[in-house]
Amino acid sequence: MKLKAGYYLSLLPGFLLLASWSSPVFPIYNEELAGDEIMREVYKRHQQFPYIYEEQSMVLEDRSGARDTRRAKRYSRIEEDGSVKFLLLFDYPEEVRGVAVLAERDPEGVIKKFLYLPALGEQLIESSGGGNEDNFLGTDFTLENLTGEILENYRYVRREDRIFDDIDYFIVDVYAAEDMEHSELIRRHFIRKDNLYITLTHHFDWHGRISRVHSRHDLMSVDGDMWRANMLLMVDRKEQHQSLIKISRRIFSRDYVPPEVFTAEWLYLNYPYVAPEMETETEIDPVAELLQMQAGGEEVVE
Repeated sequence: MKLKAGYYLSLLPGFLLLASWSSPVFPIYNEELAGDEIMREVYKRHQQFPYIYEEQSMVLEDRSGARDTRRAKRYSRIEEDGSVKFLLLFDYPEEVRGVAVLAERDPEGVIKKFLYLPALGEQLIESSGGGNEDNFLGTDFTLENLTGEILENYRYVRREDRIFDDIDYFIVDVYAAEDMEHSELIRRHFIRKDNLYITLTHHFDWHGRISRVHSRHDLMSVDGDMWRANMLLMVDRKEQHQSLIKISRRIFSRDYVPPEVFTAEWLYLNYPYVAPEMETETEIDPVAELLQMQAGGEEVVE
């Protein structure tokens, strides 16, 4: 089934893809600025805050239009050595409450991911995939999509600037750090020049075709020149599947993401398995019932 262009934003009725606002123009952009310099400025201004707690709503939609709605809490923490700890914890609907993804990315970019399913008891299941491009829990997002790239792992090449809806954009292509010939394009960032925020990213497959589209909406300034998106949309063109994250609450505070949150013990204690209450029908033994009636003095009619 071929989807119409409007399908991908069907979850956002009346929402403008690119909102406009007044913001100071990036003062140093010029024709000589290279891709890696642009990305360093992007991360300098919008670098991942070390302590983040978020309350999110998720809507997943498959190719048939069926939707799955979830609520989740996100905890993330960046340590002094550059390692990243991440916890995504679902609390709605009831059947997925306590299901969690616990992940850690070391300073070299190596990722370890674990899945916690309360119904299976006190155990963490290690994910077989440890790469940056592994989606989690049925969504179209990866850990890297939500925590950011490690700049040293990639090469950035500036392409011709573009204008969309009267807004100037840097276009930066992303390649693996070892890809000196720029032969395999991984993704392409569209970066607003006025606030240096990445509002759109195209992800490419092995054949050089766009496989996923990651757009960021409902932007707001959270601290001086630092901006954040309150709505994230990832569209998987191949699978014809999309995931929308709406952030309803965000707090930058170490108090909300203490180290113990990122442990199995904390999950076991706060989200243990609770067996659902089930009504069971008691099998009636006719002989036993007859004897009970006789013992009680009731008249038995044969």
